Amino acid sequence: MRRTQPVARAAPPRARQAVQDAPDRPELFSGPFSLRTPGERGTLRMCILAAPVTIGLIGLLIKSVTISDMILLVVVGMVYVSLSRGRLLGSSIRIHERQLPELHSIVESTAKELGITPPQIFVRDDAFVPIAAVGVGEPYALMLSSQYLEHLRPGELRFLIARELAHIAAGHTRLTSLLSVSGRENPAVALVFGAWLRRAEYTADRVGVLCTESLADAIAAISITTFHAIGRRVDTAVLAEQYREIEADATLRMGEWTSGMPYAVNRIERLSVFAGSDLARFWRKELVEPRPVPATEVEAGSRTHVDRGDCAPVWRRALTFGIDFVIVGIILNTIASSTTSSGHVTKSAFDQVLPGVVDFLAHHGMSLTYSYQTFETVLGLLVYSIVLVALSGQTLGMMVAELRVVTTDFEQAGIARTIWRYLVATVDLVVLPVAMFGLVFRVQPHDRLSGTRVIRSRVMPAAVRQPVLP
Repeated sequence: MRRTQPVARAAPPRARQAVQDAPDRPELFSGPFSLRTPGERGTLRMCILAAPVTIGLIGLLIKSVTISDMILLVVVGMVYVSLSRGRLLGSSIRIHERQLPELHSIVESTAKELGITPPQIFVRDDAFVPIAAVGVGEPYALMLSSQYLEHLRPGELRFLIARELAHIAAGHTRLTSLLSVSGRENPAVALVFGAWLRRAEYTADRVGVLCTESLADAIAAISITTFHAIGRRVDTAVLAEQYREIEADATLRMGEWTSGMPYAVNRIERLSVFAGSDLARFWRKELVEPRPVPATEVEAGSRTHVDRGDCAPVWRRALTFGIDFVIVGIILNTIASSTTSSGHVTKSAFDQVLPGVVDFLAHHGMSLTYSYQTFETVLGLLVYSIVLVALSGQTLGMMVAELRVVTTDFEQAGIARTIWRYLVATVDLVVLPVAMFGLVFRVQPHDRLSGTRVIRSRVMPAAVRQPVLP
């Protein structure tokens, strides 16, 4: 494979001065020396704000794509990611010191370079996705394709692994795992979040090239994962010509909008420019020594029991409840719409169960005045919360507010405890005085009775967040 030397572009004087005045241990993805592609975070905010309009426009062409579909996609993604570790253990090869130790060594050393906890590593048979990191929190999983593994040299493999570890360290994986749980591209998701996804990939490329021995390894890895077996025969000078042709015609650039991954020629060009920059030279020196893994609040105090200060404040819990309430309402409306066909409405499970519940309560002297829609939403919220908390320890609203349900000793609440917690919480919600009384406390009555706590995710001990698999 013939390669051309990248032409380094001189950084502006202000940028060069910033690199010279760098602190001892700058952050990888924040501050003036951030490796994030400029505009990455702002683009994500714009994608979220514009999502309703974008989805509406997509819906004009693809009638089945709605906001409800996107929300259901994310909720299903949470469930799928929670179950994926078991699926990986059952149908993939888990890598450790005794199983493909050379691969394990690359992941461990690269994770130390970046200062993150190493993810669990699996090799699976996948013809479409060479490598992907998944997880909405630790422990994350790194999945490699056996079909690509044999074609990659150590330096090329290190580039790809460093890219995925960068996604984890930068927080990209928490969202990308929900949007595409298998790592495969979804055109609808790419249209809504593509602008951010492409910038996130450029950020990962920057970290990848910093962790490899040469730019040639990075370019070879991109070529092989894009063009498969013929990747080593690609002439990068010809790719550079293709890049210039695309840049000269705005119509040609529009094709990238339907993809979450930038054009290969764009990635190679931007990577070549970054590799010769002052920022890249600074970080190559900075990453020579391993970066320390940030300690959590719990680790700093060596505590194993949840204290009152670890628990979520009332406003965060209220935010979580509001988000989950809206999500459940949208899901129920989607289910109700799907049961209507040709003017005939089929009774849902709620239609059949609720009247019986009310009759049962009335028979035992407990009259209940209720709004059918409110009662339906409460039951829907109950089922939604039990399933997500039992599987992943948090609902979608909790994930947004960075909260998690645990036991009093930071363990994950089991299925039985979760069911009991939400049954008691439902009683609290129905009996309004109890609910109002509980609002003044960080530890709610149903948490005390069930032995659970709602805590901020960042106080989770590493020993709990990263369990050792047998």
